[in-house]
Amino acid sequence: MEFCTIASGSSGNSSYVGFGQTRFLVDAGISGKRIENALFTANVRGIDGIFITHEHRDHITGAGIIARRLKTKIYATPLTWRFFAANRCLGPLDAWQINIIEPSKPVEICGVKVTAFDISHDAAQPVGFTFEAGGKKIACATDLGVATDSVKAHLKNAQIVLIESNHDPQMLKNGPYHYALKERVASDRGHLSNAQAGMLLAEITHDKLEYVFLAHASAENNTPFLAHDTVKRVLEGNDVYIKNIIVAERNKPGMVVRCD
Repeated sequence: MEFCTIASGSSGNSSYVGFGQTRFLVDAGISGKRIENALFTANVRGIDGIFITHEHRDHITGAGIIARRLKTKIYATPLTWRFFAANRCLGPLDAWQINIIEPSKPVEICGVKVTAFDISHDAAQPVGFTFEAGGKKIACATDLGVATDSVKAHLKNAQIVLIESNHDPQMLKNGPYHYALKERVASDRGHLSNAQAGMLLAEITHDKLEYVFLAHASAENNTPFLAHDTVKRVLEGNDVYIKNIIVAERNKPGMVVRCD
């Protein structure tokens, strides 16, 4: 099982998930060329599916391009597809490339069980995803304003977790965003703060959790050091230790991590 972030932040999001010869993307919010270059560098040849969490541009910019170039399928929730159809977001796709995935209804794709789960965000039907095969699990949840009990349940028992650590509340309060945007980011349909990410991790941590990626860090209202330090302090305050906590790079791919 392997994983890496390709980009993470308000300028674009995409991650790679691999189980043996099965390879997926979660979101494709940067250019197709950048995604292809990242996959080539990671020695990934071919993609078996692209899973879209929601319709915001920083998650879909390259999705149609990559699907056409690599001749692969796109999976998204029913209301997300409705938005795509109404707004012609992805460009021309063949019928076989358009695939609906329902929240809380696992599907098996190329030997991997994929489960979408509801998250709280200001989008049509946003979801996180878990991927499971061979007793291993990867869980991805970003762009969520609050961690519900359902989110916590889906994140548990994963060896690799990607979660949002978007902002520092004080930086957000004093930062350049206008009032309405500050309210949106801090709301239950916005984004998790660093401390909220730490509390979520403290609740779902287990002995076999090997890697945590802190994702979607704001360029204006956060820093990599602050995200890592705040999460670590929250964990220590709850007597929790996680071996590998990695802040995802905003504009370049991270290293590929593996769990055997």
